[in-house]
Amino acid sequence: MKNRQINIFLVFVILIFSSCTSLKENSNVTNNKTSIEQIENINSKEASKLEKYFGSDTDPWEGFNRRVYTFNYNVDKYALTPVVKTYKFITPVFVQDRVTNFFRNIKGISITANSAAQFKGRKAMRSLARFAINTVFGLGGMFDVATKMGMPKPYEDFGLTLAHYGVPRGPYLILPLFGPSYLRDAFGIGVETAVTRSGDPYRNMELFSVNSIPATILNGIDKRKNVKFEYYGTNSPFEYEYIRFLWGRYRTLQEETGVQFF
Repeated sequence: MKNRQINIFLVFVILIFSSCTSLKENSNVTNNKTSIEQIENINSKEASKLEKYFGSDTDPWEGFNRRVYTFNYNVDKYALTPVVKTYKFITPVFVQDRVTNFFRNIKGISITANSAAQFKGRKAMRSLARFAINTVFGLGGMFDVATKMGMPKPYEDFGLTLAHYGVPRGPYLILPLFGPSYLRDAFGIGVETAVTRSGDPYRNMELFSVNSIPATILNGIDKRKNVKFEYYGTNSPFEYEYIRFLWGRYRTLQEETGVQFF
C-alpha cells in the first residue's frame, strides 16, 4: 500500500513538472511571437520613413533613370559646362547677379499662385508683395529690394501643392536636362512652366519676356551656374544612389518647411 502511494506521488510530481515545462515552452513561443511582431513594427516604421524620403517605391525605373543620368552627364560636360564657363568669363559678376535676381523674381508669380491654391493667404500676400516691390523698385526685379527690406522669401511649387492635398510622390524619376524629380513633381514642372508663361508680365517686351528663346536659354544658363554640382564629382561608385537619397531628403524638407535651400 505504501509503495502504491509513493508511485502515485511520483506520477503526480512528473505531471506537474511536465505541465510547468509546457507552460514555459508556450511562454517562449508567445514571447517569440511578440518579438517578431515588434520587429515587424520596427521594420514597418523604417519602411514608412523610407517611403517618406523616396516615395512609394524607391526606384522602380532605375534602368531608365541611370541612362538619363548618363545622358545628362554628357550634355552637361560637353555642352552646358563650357557655355556656363564662357558666360561667367565674359559677363561681369554684377550683371550675372542682376540676371539671377530677374529670373528669381519671375518665380514669384508661380509661388504666389501655388500659395493661394493651398489657401496659405499670408504666404501668398508675402510672395506677391515681394514680386511687386522688386518689379517696381528693383528695375523689373534685377535688384532684390525686398530682401534688403527684411522681407522673407517664401517658396511653393505645384509639386508641393499636390503634396499638400495628399498626392503621393510616385516613382523616382530623372528628367532629361532637369535632373532628379518624382512623377508628381515632373507633372508639376509642366504646370509651373505654363503658369509662369501665361502670367509673364513682360510678354509685350520681347527682350525680357520669359517666353522668348533668348530668355529661355539665359534662364537655363543662369540656373546651371547657380547649382554647385558636378556629375561624377563625388568619386563614389554610389553617386547615383547618393543623389537619389539627397533629393528625397531635400523634397521632404521642402514639404515640411516650404523653403527653397538653393
